[in-house]
Amino acid sequence: MASLSNLKQCPQFTSPTVAGHLCNSTPGLDHYPVINLKNELLSTTSQRFTVGQSFMPVESESVPKRISRAFFDGGFWESLAEARSKKTREQAPLISTTADRLAQLLEQYKALQLKVFPHTQELSAERIAQYAETRDWINSAIRCTAWHCHLFKLAVAGVDDVVRIYMKRTDNNGMTPVLKSPSQTQITCMAWRPLCAFELVVGCRQGMCFWTIDNNLHLGRTMNPSHIIKHPSNLPITTLQWNKDGTQLATASIGDRAILIFQPDNGMMQPLRRLGPPGALLKWSPGNEWIFASTVDRVFRVWKCHDRWTTDRWVCNEGNVQAACWSPCGRFLLFASTSEPILYRLQFVKLHLGPAKGDDKEVLPVADLNAVTLDGSNQTLIGGTAQQLAWDPHGKYLVITFKSTNSIAIFRTYIQKFDLQISGGYYLSGETASEYPSYVCFQPLNRENDLSVLTIGWSSGRIQFHSLD
Repeated sequence: MASLSNLKQCPQFTSPTVAGHLCNSTPGLDHYPVINLKNELLSTTSQRFTVGQSFMPVESESVPKRISRAFFDGGFWESLAEARSKKTREQAPLISTTADRLAQLLEQYKALQLKVFPHTQELSAERIAQYAETRDWINSAIRCTAWHCHLFKLAVAGVDDVVRIYMKRTDNNGMTPVLKSPSQTQITCMAWRPLCAFELVVGCRQGMCFWTIDNNLHLGRTMNPSHIIKHPSNLPITTLQWNKDGTQLATASIGDRAILIFQPDNGMMQPLRRLGPPGALLKWSPGNEWIFASTVDRVFRVWKCHDRWTTDRWVCNEGNVQAACWSPCGRFLLFASTSEPILYRLQFVKLHLGPAKGDDKEVLPVADLNAVTLDGSNQTLIGGTAQQLAWDPHGKYLVITFKSTNSIAIFRTYIQKFDLQISGGYYLSGETASEYPSYVCFQPLNRENDLSVLTIGWSSGRIQFHSLD
């Protein structure tokens, strides 16, 4: 079983990450853009205020008026808080007493509901961050990155709820298309539609925003989404994946047990329902044959796309599956849970002639991810619970980031028809000891790229491109 104990420092074959600063850049990455969201985010995080904050409430307002104003400004819970406030308690004790008893009843009902249905708790930002692939999703400058399947286009979602589209340095004349909308907040995931040059879908608190990015538009101009699809239960979309030909879009929410399969061309939606906890992570296999679906609990499933959506079910010993990825050939699935620093393998190839046997889909440990020191140092650690997995499109390298340590582990992988071998490789670290990878992905292979280019979104807001070939 592979381990982190014999990793070596990765050779620096990277693109420039800051203007004027080169890190042994290779000629093949010279045309990659220089991206650092830090300055852009600083300009958008200035002090903000709402219209309601511009005016002071009138001191002579009656209690019913204050409660009704709180209801229209902030909803039922704000009005209930106003009814229980110290000022209302002095002016109208009967109203405050009634509000106290109503709040007690609601708390008892909520506690009973959580005992019976523990996964129905409110979908706060903290809960979304708990199951997101992005490390420190709430505070990280970069929340998600997504490469176009066929073209040199990189979408980067920032903590400011803005998606920026980057192309080659020579293609956009220094201008960057910006995708921003009031209906696009708390971005969790996004994906370019395969076999389509201009369509990007963004999963967020309000549902899914579909953007059409036309190159003929003036770059730098803010556009509006072509259309928005909301979750049937008004829940945030926390994970989404296109199939290989872009005809079906699989989505899930940590507040819903069903996986929703959308067909955007005809407007149809098919829910895949099973008893159990809500979904947390989806991964469509490269050949369209399987969908891996983890949940917020120990259960995870693999759906058979071409067999009337039947499913195989597994259960973790503890915790839930945090990270998963398919091999480029689609025969192997790697995953890691939140309960132990072990990387597991599932294989989807028959080892015997005739009907499938239990051994064909046995879960096997393939790598020990327990934390170790780097290069004999007593201070710098790598390893622990996995945060994200990414497999390069050539099938030669597996990248793992971690929840509590700041370096990136890169394993070598050897894919055979019936077997997978993993061995130690390299590690990558940030420019400072406190910098950690927020989100990683590989650029797909296409006519413009035949390299294994790892794209790293660091917590500081910079994007690093690292060639592993």
